[in-house]
Parts: sequence; C-alpha cells; structure tokens
Amino acid sequence: MNRNKLCATVDEAAELASVAPAVIRQWAEDFDFPSMKIGQRGGKRLIHLDSFNAWLAKRCQARIGE
Repeated sequence: MNRNKLCATVDEAAELASVAPAVIRQWAEDFDFPSMKIGQRGGKRLIHLDSFNAWLAKRCQARIGE
C-alpha cells in the first residue's frame, strides 16, 4: 500500500490490522472510529490511516494487563 495514502478501504484497513473486513465494519459502528461513508446507497467506507493507527493504539493501551 502507498505510504502517502491518507485513507484506506475496509479491505485495506483489515489487512493492515490483520483482521477480517467484517471486524472493521463492526468497529466502524463505534462513534470514535475514524471513518466516513462516501457516496450514495451505502457507498464506500474510507478509514483515515493516521487516525486509525492512533485509534488502534488507544484500544491496545486500554487492554494492557488483561
């Protein structure tokens, strides 16, 4: 994936996070998840990469010690 890219698709984000695309879609239901829908009829979901990495780091930090 292009390092200069600002946003990723659901499939690209899933690959980066080593999870299934369905997990990304589930996470996207969270208010603080850094994504947006583009287009009509459900459209395409884009995930802002810098914010996604920060969101993942925050979630991991909260789970340390489990």
